[in-house]
Amino acid sequence: MKPQVVGWELSKYTKDNAIIVSDSGTNTTVWARYMMAKKGQMHSCSGNLATMACGLPYAIGAQVAHPDRQVIAVVGDGGFTMLMGEIITAVAYKLPIKVVIIKNNTLGQIKWEQMVFEGNPEYQCELFPIDFVALAKAVGANAVRIDDPRQAGADFQKALAMPGPVIIEAVVDQYTAMLPAKIKPEQAVKFSEALLRGEPNRMRIALTAASDTVRQVV
Repeated sequence: MKPQVVGWELSKYTKDNAIIVSDSGTNTTVWARYMMAKKGQMHSCSGNLATMACGLPYAIGAQVAHPDRQVIAVVGDGGFTMLMGEIITAVAYKLPIKVVIIKNNTLGQIKWEQMVFEGNPEYQCELFPIDFVALAKAVGANAVRIDDPRQAGADFQKALAMPGPVIIEAVVDQYTAMLPAKIKPEQAVKFSEALLRGEPNRMRIALTAASDTVRQVV
């Protein structure tokens, strides 16, 4: 799926009093740009500190403080794996948090920053792929894998209705460039330099960007 699908489809089924928290990374971009905030909701992220792994603890704290409100964490696979043992805390205390893991098997924010701000090909950004659904079931949590954009909305609705803590593994395309909202000329130059300097996935990135551009025009 495109990462944008996660934010757009998920937000359709969030409650008016939901507390929605984000981790740090490209998942923050999905949360900030594509989720529809509703009156009465609370939204939180780590701000300028850009602290990875904060999403799951935020969600746990929010659910303990507000047991009657829907709590959703939008996190990346990189940030989640740093403190993923805390899902056991949610299971132990029967906290009905919903953890949406945007899975692209890469440190996305670092990857795009290396290219857009430094003009360098990505370096050491790949993550070892983890089956988060299997992980959830192993510790007693419910879990759903979502990888079809045509079914994403219905799958999110189903997952949010499940009791107890739920891990939602949303599999997305890691080659969709998550760039600044307003591209500066120097950033466009750096991005081009990164591709020319040997970015290993430059063809996939270029083809994805071209496909997205054509789709927008059409």
